Amino acid sequence: MRILFLLAIAPVGLVAQPAPPDFCFVISEPGDADKSLSRTYVVKQHDRERVFYYNSDSFWLKPDTTITLQSHDLFKERNGGWRVFTPVVGVSESRMLVIAGADTMRIDLPDDPKVLIARAWRRGERDTPEVVRFRKGLFSVDELIADPRLTAVTNQLAKKLITEDAVAYTKELADLEEYYRNQPPPVPPSAPYVPPPPMTEGQWAAFWAEQPPLEEARIDGVNADTVTITFTGRIMLTGGCASNMPMFGMEVRTDSRWVECFAIDESQMDCGLPWGDWHEHTLALPLSFWVGAHARTGEKELKPGTYRLIFIGGDREEFRTAPFDLFD
Repeated sequence: MRILFLLAIAPVGLVAQPAPPDFCFVISEPGDADKSLSRTYVVKQHDRERVFYYNSDSFWLKPDTTITLQSHDLFKERNGGWRVFTPVVGVSESRMLVIAGADTMRIDLPDDPKVLIARAWRRGERDTPEVVRFRKGLFSVDELIADPRLTAVTNQLAKKLITEDAVAYTKELADLEEYYRNQPPPVPPSAPYVPPPPMTEGQWAAFWAEQPPLEEARIDGVNADTVTITFTGRIMLTGGCASNMPMFGMEVRTDSRWVECFAIDESQMDCGLPWGDWHEHTLALPLSFWVGAHARTGEKELKPGTYRLIFIGGDREEFRTAPFDLFD
C-alpha cells in the first residue's frame, strides 16, 4: 500500500513549474514616469560575489567587481525608447550606477532578491520590468518602486507586454494553421509488403542453369604439395573475408577408379563474396595445409599419388581438373 501511495503522488511532484521571472527595470524621464529616458546613458553594476563554505551557511566575499549591463528593447514594435536592464542577483553589496552625462543615480539592491521577484511574479509569469524614475542621488530600489505612479506605469507596461505575447502567440497559431492548410494531402499508405513465395526446386534449378559456368581450371605447375592453377569463368567461393578461396574437393586415383579423399564443403561464410568472376586468375593452393585443417581425423595427411581437384562453377556444376602427381 505504501508503494501504491508513492506512485499515486509521484506525478503531482513531477509536474514542471514555471520558472520565476527575473528582476529587471527600465529608466524613465525625471518627473515623468510615462516616458523613457531620452538622454544617452549607461548602467553599471558593482557587487561582491558570495562564496559559501562547504556544508555551511557561512560565506566569504570576493573583491568588488564592476560590469556594464547590456540592455534590450522592451517591446518588439513601437518600443518608444524603453531599454530593459537585468542585473545580477544573489550577490552582496550590489548597487547600480545609472550615468547620464554629468548626472549619476545610484540604486542599492538587497542581497536577497525574493521580494523583488515575488513582486514581478504577481504581474505575470514572464519578465516585466519595474519603472525607475531617473534622478541624481543615492536611493534604495525599494523606495524607488514604492511610488504609486511608478507602480501604475509598471503595471501598464506589464499588461501591454502580456497582450503583445498573446497577439504574437495567436499570430503564430494562425501562421501554423495556414501553413498546414496549404500542405498537399498526405500520401495514402502503400500496400503492405507481401513476400514472394519460396522458390521451388525447379525454379532453383532454372536459376542456377542461367548462371555462368567455370570455363577453365588449368594446372600450371606442382611443387611438392602446392598446386598452381589458373581459373577462367565463375567459381563458387567459401565466403571468407579475403574473397579469394574457392570451394574445392580432391579425388585420388586408385588401381581401378577415382576415389574422393577430400569432400567439398559447400557451406559459406558471410564475410566475403559468394562467388568470383575470374579471367586468367592464378592461385596457388598448399593442399597439405587445407586438407590438414579441414579433413576428418585420420585423413589429414596427403600421401604420394595421382590427384585431381574438383571445383564448383557458378551454375553449381562440378568441374574437375586434369590429373597431377604429388610428392613425385
